[in-house]
Amino acid sequence: MLTRINFVLALMCLIAGTLYAADDPFCGKWKLNQEKSKIAGEQMKIQDAGNNKYKFIFGNVSDTITIDGTDQPTHFGRTTSIAKEGPNTWKMVIKKDGKVISSMHHILADDGNTQTIEGTDMKPDGTTSEFKVVTKRVGTGSGFAGTWQSTDVKINSPDQWEIEPYGANGLTFNTPAYHDTLSMNFDGKDYSETGPNVAPGSTSSGKRLDANTLEITDKIKGQVMDHTRYEVSTDRKTLTLTIHESGQPNAVTIVYDKI
Repeated sequence: MLTRINFVLALMCLIAGTLYAADDPFCGKWKLNQEKSKIAGEQMKIQDAGNNKYKFIFGNVSDTITIDGTDQPTHFGRTTSIAKEGPNTWKMVIKKDGKVISSMHHILADDGNTQTIEGTDMKPDGTTSEFKVVTKRVGTGSGFAGTWQSTDVKINSPDQWEIEPYGANGLTFNTPAYHDTLSMNFDGKDYSETGPNVAPGSTSSGKRLDANTLEITDKIKGQVMDHTRYEVSTDRKTLTLTIHESGQPNAVTIVYDKI
C-alpha cells in the first residue's frame, strides 16, 4: 500500500513538473512598464573621507574613491573613476575588463538639496540606454556628502526580458541586450548567473510559492544582495517584482508587460 501511494505521489510530482514546463505563466517576453513601476526610493550615502576621497555606500556595498579622474578598483570586478568638472559637477565612469559600461554626471543643485545623475549605459549587444535619476538630500550634509534618496528614475530604452522553461519546473531568465542568463530550479540551491557584466560569484536561489509566485534571493560571493518576490497576474499579462535590497530602507516595485 505504501509503495503504491509513493508511486502515485511521484507520478503527481512528475505531471506537475511537466505542466509547469509546458504552460508556465512566467514564460514569454516581457518589457518594463515605467509608468506602473515604482523604482524610486533607494538611498545612496556619500561620506567625505578627507584628502579628496569619498566613500560611496549603496545598501550593503561600499567603495572609497579618490576624486582625481583615475580608474580605481571597486566592487564586482569593476573600476570607477570620478573627476571634477566644476564646483557642482562630477563625471563618473565605470568599466569592466577595461571597457566602459556606464558613464554619468552627478550634478548638485545650487541649493545643495538635489543631486541629479544623468548618463548612458553601454550594453554588450552594442546598444546604449540613457538614464536620469533625481535624488533629494535626506538629513544633514553639505556638498555631495550626505544621504541621497531617489525621487524619480527614467530610462529611455527599457530592456526586454525573456523567460523560458528549465528542467522539470525551473526557469531560465535571459536579458538579451546584456547577454545575461540565469537558469535555476526552485529547490533552494544556488545557481550561477552568467554574462559579460555579471559580478563574479553571482548566484540565485529560490522557491515557488504557487504557480504564479516566486521568491528569489540573489547573492554575490555568498553575500545576500536582495530578496525579490515575482508575481504574475491572473490574466498572465503582467509580471511584478518587489525587490528588497540589503541595507535599503525602501523596497522598489518593477512592473513588466508581456509582449
